[in-house]
Amino acid sequence: MNIYDFAINFERENREFYEKCAAESASDNLKQVFLDLAEEEKKHEEIVKQLKEEKTVDEVEAGILPKAKKAFEKISKELPEGVLPKEQVDVYKQAKDMETKSYDFYTEKAEESDLPQVKKTFKRLAEEEKKHEKIIENIVEMVNRPNTWLDDAEWYHLEDY
Repeated sequence: MNIYDFAINFERENREFYEKCAAESASDNLKQVFLDLAEEEKKHEEIVKQLKEEKTVDEVEAGILPKAKKAFEKISKELPEGVLPKEQVDVYKQAKDMETKSYDFYTEKAEESDLPQVKKTFKRLAEEEKKHEKIIENIVEMVNRPNTWLDDAEWYHLEDY
């Protein structure tokens, strides 16, 4: 399997994962974040297909961060203390790992490529995957907040001696 086919499959798997997360989400706002992430992965898949076919590549950057920020603001208002069901924590951590692997893959392949267009596009895709990772980190933090608070709250303000 060549680099392009591998990346296309990777993006397709990520998109399907986010679509599944959206379908299983109880929060409409969180569902929208996952649908936005799925749409981003679909765009990435199309961009890699364009590279493979040596066509002009579409713009990589998308405006997902402002959309996610608005959704998080709504989530924090709709749920008590911004808490989401903690049984989903492992799913969201899996998503974060997936985004980290995507970032690592594109960064590595950009460095290996001798083709300027591939190098540039893969670097931009890596930057976008890093944004996705940040969004998922925020979801994990929101979901896991009560666990962290209950476990560690009394220790947050103590200095090490």
